[in-house]
Amino acid sequence: MSTVQEKALSILSNERIGTMSTVSDGKPYARYMTFHNEGFTLYTVTSKDSDKVHDLLQNPYTHILYGYENNGLLEEFLEIEATVSEYDDATIKEQFLQHFKDAYFGDPSEMLVLKVTPTCIRMMNKAGDQQEDVPLV
Repeated sequence: MSTVQEKALSILSNERIGTMSTVSDGKPYARYMTFHNEGFTLYTVTSKDSDKVHDLLQNPYTHILYGYENNGLLEEFLEIEATVSEYDDATIKEQFLQHFKDAYFGDPSEMLVLKVTPTCIRMMNKAGDQQEDVPLV
């Protein structure tokens, strides 16, 4: 595995918050989301009736900024282009339920797990270097 892949996986594993953008009526919308990763694949949860679900039904593509904490101007973060689909896996859903049921979901049946499959990941703000594509294989 290349160094850039290892760094990207480290950011995905150590950080949990990113901004996820969708498009509605031709306008971009971004929101902070909490993610779980398995390799380069990300998972997040939302309400089945949320605006982002309606947006993604019309356009399943997203753009995510992930891992920037503003600790320094040259801090590394990821720029992720991806497709999003509904994911029905009891194990992942249970993990999210344990962490977020009180904060977000009065009724667990309203929770929807989204699977985010990257098509492109770029490492950004590498100390003095240009952005670098992360091989996904």
